Amino acid sequence: MTSLRMPRSLHSSRAPVAAALSLLFLAACAGASALVESLPADEAAQGWIRLFDGTSRLGWTGSGDWQVAGNALVSDAAQQGRLRTTASFSDFDLKFEARITGGPAMLLLRADPQSKPVQPGYTMSLTDGTIGGIGGAVAASPPANDGWNAYEVKAEGTHLLASLDGKITADGKSTKNRVGYFEFIAPHGTKLEVRSILLKPLGLDQLYNGSNLDGWRAVAAPTPQKKSKLNLPIPGLSGRPKTPKGVRWSGSGGIHGEGGEGLLESTTAYDDFVMQLTAKLSAIDDDGHTAMEVFFRGTPGQFDSGYAISTDAATARQLQEGKSFGVGGLVRLERARAPSTGTGQFFTCIVVARARRVSVWVNGTLATDYYDSRPEGAYHSAAGPLGFRMRSDKATLDLRDVQIATLPKGPAPPPPPAPIAAAPPAVAAPAAVAPAAMPIVVSSQSPQDKANQEQIRKLTMDALDASTPEDAVRINKRILFLDPGDMPAQQRLDKAEGQIDAANAQREHGAVEQQASATKLQENNDRRNALVRQTQNALLRGDLDQAQDRLNDAQRLGANGPTVDRLQSLIGSRLRNRLLLRAGLGGGGLLALIGLLVFFWRRRGKRIITAYLIALDGVDKDKRYLLNQEVTHIGGVAMDGGKKNEVLVRDPDRQVSRFHCEVHKRDKSCYLIDLDSSNGTFLHNRPLQPGVAAKLRDGDKFTLARAATFVFHLERRRRT
Repeated sequence: MTSLRMPRSLHSSRAPVAAALSLLFLAACAGASALVESLPADEAAQGWIRLFDGTSRLGWTGSGDWQVAGNALVSDAAQQGRLRTTASFSDFDLKFEARITGGPAMLLLRADPQSKPVQPGYTMSLTDGTIGGIGGAVAASPPANDGWNAYEVKAEGTHLLASLDGKITADGKSTKNRVGYFEFIAPHGTKLEVRSILLKPLGLDQLYNGSNLDGWRAVAAPTPQKKSKLNLPIPGLSGRPKTPKGVRWSGSGGIHGEGGEGLLESTTAYDDFVMQLTAKLSAIDDDGHTAMEVFFRGTPGQFDSGYAISTDAATARQLQEGKSFGVGGLVRLERARAPSTGTGQFFTCIVVARARRVSVWVNGTLATDYYDSRPEGAYHSAAGPLGFRMRSDKATLDLRDVQIATLPKGPAPPPPPAPIAAAPPAVAAPAAVAPAAMPIVVSSQSPQDKANQEQIRKLTMDALDASTPEDAVRINKRILFLDPGDMPAQQRLDKAEGQIDAANAQREHGAVEQQASATKLQENNDRRNALVRQTQNALLRGDLDQAQDRLNDAQRLGANGPTVDRLQSLIGSRLRNRLLLRAGLGGGGLLALIGLLVFFWRRRGKRIITAYLIALDGVDKDKRYLLNQEVTHIGGVAMDGGKKNEVLVRDPDRQVSRFHCEVHKRDKSCYLIDLDSSNGTFLHNRPLQPGVAAKLRDGDKFTLARAATFVFHLERRRRT
């Protein structure tokens, strides 16, 4: 894929963007047992990561039936599909390949509906590579490379540059959106396939200058609180806890730490960010433990605080048994997804932290994707230092590159990271000195100020007792009008507005579901009415068999009433008349012929036709089901409410409906009918209309909800 070049004017200084933090550096995924292959070492060292690993939807969420097939994400053309990343990015270089069949498809860039104000994102057409609202280039016509086309989008600050198969299709600036997700959209009727999705964060600044530890601060490990049980007047056995050795830190040509316990933290605070680092760690035992962690959103000067990323090399068994969090895992929160190899080599790590979402890539492969759903207090939201924590004097750390960018909060550029003031040194208090009396200075307040404070106090009490989120919003806005710096009021306001947004979203979801249910009910009514009309037309043509079939289909969909009863009576009467007419016309000759045929049939042996199904996959693979009754029911439960399935489909994912479909046996033919199942019945990979009978032929294959497949067979043999 051809790389895009940004105009030099875009490389001017600007606030950092994209955010992430990270850790690991120990081992990537275990060679033979790893599910996902790491990026080539040179690409990983440059900061490239895989947004799609080719085997799973880890790191993605959305709606619609998206499958992983042929190392690609594939949408279902039978319904609209939306698929977005769980991680957010600001400045980036994105590359991917896509193939579109049947209609248009889009990619949303920097979309963030949760930000305030909402960032709808930029819409990129995958048909011609253009971006809505971004001009400066000509739309491209996708060439016929087996349908696969190469796309690249580079976003730096307000400038966006896009290309399709090497031809620039968008080149311009916009201040509308600065940070958000990527989301692929495939409308109904469109099949979208996407593969080889790579991204490189841009706009990262050096956090380590390469020559010294300016911008970093060493913090000693606390003295253990547990005392020895011995209390002897012998040096070393006094019972006092032993003070840990301090880490020897150096910053010439790289950050190196060894020989003690402690941490090295940044002197600036970060909350949402993208971080890239390259490091080498050494194990202190045979189990791959390194006694080393990467932490972020910590408390300045505090040894144990913030989120901690494990750097322990772990095997698949250690991860499964919970004995290690593995390289890239979040300590006490989430284990890494795959085992790592040995230590002693340099690894590149990318960490993206935004609000409650933390994503960690090791050598370009996603190791952890975690959403912290814990309540406030347990969830670390405040900005804080980041750095490296060593818990043993046997641990060793070597870093040669640390870069970081702060993620914006919305359309505005991100503010610079806040510096952290150094903690004042502890000073021993003089003994037995009485404290001097200090004069108390009371600041003078105007009557208006006192009245405002009293009003704020009363409003605060009302806000704490508010019965509804709407009341909380109204009261806290009044408090902030009187005192814009009241942070507790601002936090209460944000919480109440979040509750209102959640309630509105739930109501909208309920309305959408109600509308969908009403639409489906109307479609069923229309289908029933159409089947009744087809029954009447078949009667007018004299096609009694088709009339009976259509009326049966209508009754399965719930058709009833005087019209249906009259049609049923009329069809039955005409069928009897036809039978009597044919019997009368045949007369004795027909009876004689029948008797002769019966005689020869019995003499030569009867031919028996046996219909049956064979399961092609699932738990009951190769099991044979005889279709020895007029109607055979197939579904995901054995029995419910007096209704019974003769063919039980054991589906762990519960895609198959309880009463999914039926096979009707009429004379020597069998018909397959879908019972308005949730995920559909497919004959020859084509969905069946609910309630419409489809004739089965020997060797036909049909699938229930794309989860269970059966083959139909007719066996003819003679009875001797």
